[in-house]
Order: sequence, then structure tokens, then C-alpha cells
Amino acid sequence: MRRIVVFVAATTLVAMMFVPATSAAPPTSDRVLQRAAEGSWSWVNTGWDVWKTTNKGVEHASGSEDGTWTGTFEGTSTDSFAGVFKPSGAFFGLLTVKFEGAVGELTGTLEILTTFEVSADDLDAPMTGTWMIVSGTDELANLRGNGTWVYEGADPTDHASYTGIVKEFVPEA
Repeated sequence: MRRIVVFVAATTLVAMMFVPATSAAPPTSDRVLQRAAEGSWSWVNTGWDVWKTTNKGVEHASGSEDGTWTGTFEGTSTDSFAGVFKPSGAFFGLLTVKFEGAVGELTGTLEILTTFEVSADDLDAPMTGTWMIVSGTDELANLRGNGTWVYEGADPTDHASYTGIVKEFVPEA
């Protein structure tokens, strides 16, 4: 159990090492436009792999999915995840979202880093997590934000509700 926690903590730290450099506002920003973010994110799994390690039979999983976003984020995504099953059956890990679409009137791509956790030995149990925009392109290049999401499970559309804040750093004219 201790090694699982150390593995996930190390993975999270490595992933977060890249966040501050890419999530900071451009140095020419003189104002920030902030708005609430909310909507839904649905997905279809396109790949799923589970394997055991020799370390006490700990199970790991990785996979991919295609996502559809509505609400503040309007568009599609390709997502990849990696996680660990705890001996209790709980499942937690990291997911990277490659989003393409619009946020309000702005269009482009975003990379969104999310965490997830299912606290029970049931993949249809509620899944919760956090999300953070770490980079963007085109008109979304100056967009950053973060929030939470929840998937209640037992829904045939496999969708989560997200909420949070989106900030647009507006460069000096």
C-alpha cells in the first residue's frame, strides 16, 4: 500500500513540475477576464489495459477515450489516463485531455490535466476529480483555469459535470 501511495505521489509531482511554467500568465498581461465554467463532459472508452505488478499484485490501468464537451467548453477531446487500483478496490490516477473547440467566442486547443478517484470497488461508483488548464493554442493560448468534476455513474451516457473558473489573460494593447 505504501508503495502505491509513493508511486502516485511521485507521478503527480513529476506531472506538476511542468504546470507552473506553462500555466503562468504571459508577462505582458495587464488584466485578467474571469468567468465561471460549467457544463458536461462525456466520453467513450477507446482502449483499456490492466496489469498486475510483482509488488504484492498491485494492479495498474491505462487507457484512452474520445470526449465531447458542452457548456463553457464546446468541442471534442482525446484523453489518456493512467491509474492504480488500491487493495480496497478504489481506483485513482491522472488523465490528460487534449481538447479542441471553443471557450466562449475563442477557439483553439487546450491541454487539461485532471485527477480522478473512484473510492469503491465498483467502476460505476461516483468518480470525482480536479481539472486544470496547463496550456493552449491559437485564441485559447492565454486561457488558464481550474475546477472540479464529478461522475455519478450508472448513467448510460457516461458523462461528468464540471465546474470551476476560466481566466483569460489579456495582453497590453
